[in-house]
Amino acid sequence: MRLCTLRAALSRSGGAGDWVLHSPRAWLGTAFHRLMAARPSDDGEAELLWEDAIRELLAAASGHRLDRRFASPERWPGYYLVRQRAITSAVESELSRRTGARPAKLAPSTAGTEKFLTARNGLLTGRPDQFDQHSVTEYKSALPDPAWAEAASLVDGYWRQLRLYAVLIGETAGWPATARIVSASGQVLEQSIERRDCEAEADAAVAGLQAMNEALERGCSSSELASPGEIACEQCQYQAICPAFWSWCAAGSWPQLREPAARGALESVDHGLDGDLYAITLRADGRHGESGPLSLALRRSVHGDLTACRRGTQIRIVHTHVRRDGRLRANISTCVFSEDDLPELELKGSV
Repeated sequence: MRLCTLRAALSRSGGAGDWVLHSPRAWLGTAFHRLMAARPSDDGEAELLWEDAIRELLAAASGHRLDRRFASPERWPGYYLVRQRAITSAVESELSRRTGARPAKLAPSTAGTEKFLTARNGLLTGRPDQFDQHSVTEYKSALPDPAWAEAASLVDGYWRQLRLYAVLIGETAGWPATARIVSASGQVLEQSIERRDCEAEADAAVAGLQAMNEALERGCSSSELASPGEIACEQCQYQAICPAFWSWCAAGSWPQLREPAARGALESVDHGLDGDLYAITLRADGRHGESGPLSLALRRSVHGDLTACRRGTQIRIVHTHVRRDGRLRANISTCVFSEDDLPELELKGSV
């Protein structure tokens, strides 16, 4: 909501999620968290718990129009590394807990794992990964490389989330003293919890929610809620269905995003020989079309089937890769859509 109110509204819509390619890196974080919560006593138990978590994640992905391309977890970025680190971290954590000083038994209200909590009269809700009377912990499969331009912004988002969790816990079980981000590699980031900062974060979140609901109630357009820009749009998973994003791209000569987007009219489709591979050629808008028609090699099993689209159909492409020659190339994260298939945003009511 801090970056873009429209993005916050879309995150509350189940239908919008059908047009979002989710991240296997986030799934690895989910599996890691489940492993830590289960507290396995040895590697064998941890491996079984890990496989159960991955099977559940794969089952959910198989029913999603975009996520089903990630059917082989072994091909997820960093899969084996995160798996081994997660197993080792979970077993060592449980061993340390068992051999250390025996902790006092906590009342159910003062500790929890993914426990649903509310605050501010129900306006704030959340499920902290893990908390007790001392700390609140968020588990991640990996932390971003500090050299990455967006690393600081991403980690700052984690801390904001933990400040809100602290308020949820504070209103329910008493304030924890420490916020922790724990990665599968064993890396731990830690900050003291300052109640004043957490309260201010919660106040800002509630004010933003109320302002968004007021705008929705009066029937505002999606462009009124949107705040397009390089930072907001670079991190946004709703690019494909966001009208404000495409208007901003066209007005700004197509920004240099880390994973570029493109739009253009379909000129031709060339069928491959293996029944899966095919290529499309577009008259691309803006600078992506300055060097001539844009051709992309696609696979039905990954990017969907656009071979039945008629000439002139407007095509949207998000999360592409830039080749050394400056041209765009599709990879496993690239999503390609006919605009005829994309939904129109209709904003009404409140969230």
